[in-house]
Amino acid sequence: MLASVFGKTLYDMRRGLIWWSISLLLMNLWMVSLYPVIQESAEALEQYLSNLPPTFSALVGEAATFSTIEGYLSVELFTFFLPMLTLAFAIVYGAGAIGGEEDSGTLDLLLAHPIPRWRVLAEKFVAVLAFTALAVLAGYVGIILGAMLVDVKIDPWKVGAATLNLGLLTVLFGTFTLALTGIGLRRGSAAGIGAGLAAITFLMNTLAPIADLPEQLRKVSPWFYYDGGATLREGLRLGNSALLAGLVVVLLLVALYGFQRRDIAV
Repeated sequence: MLASVFGKTLYDMRRGLIWWSISLLLMNLWMVSLYPVIQESAEALEQYLSNLPPTFSALVGEAATFSTIEGYLSVELFTFFLPMLTLAFAIVYGAGAIGGEEDSGTLDLLLAHPIPRWRVLAEKFVAVLAFTALAVLAGYVGIILGAMLVDVKIDPWKVGAATLNLGLLTVLFGTFTLALTGIGLRRGSAAGIGAGLAAITFLMNTLAPIADLPEQLRKVSPWFYYDGGATLREGLRLGNSALLAGLVVVLLLVALYGFQRRDIAV
């Protein structure tokens, strides 16, 4: 066993981390490298987008455009596709950090060591956090390398801001599934609830404006504060990022409290 719960957890996730990081880097590099070809047809593509039904237009963003690299990345990556990929691994690994140990019967053995419960869960959380940070950083590097490869100007700070918000949204849902297992749900149930909540809150944020739903409903969704497309175009919105980080802290406290008090299935 490695010297710390954090080290052992990250070591166990090493294959997933390597493949997710390489995949995000190469995918983002490839998407950016396509932009010069897409830009040549930007006017036709924007005309096509303007003729889409309102539901489809909402899914790609109200300010969708292919005339700038930021608009292109907003449509193709940051609005939907990239967060759904990163949420997939966060939800699975968040649910498995404690739930996987419990399902395999090794959690009681781990807790038999002279390590406080809160520290076990905290180090599991930090491992999921590190996994997310390294994977989204690889995606960031892919975008910057792609822009350099095809000689497209892009603001690295705005891309960094959008990547930061992507990481916060990803960690938020990963911490949510960790909290569910912390209070006693099994891994499969936690992952299913996490995935369902991610989908529901995404639809709440994107479809509320065209469904005549109250604006306040959108503000319940973490996707409203993520808004990767707007961050990519306008830069970091500190209040929104701080709120996402605050929600992560709240969920972590819930996880710690629940895990400290509940019985462990053997």
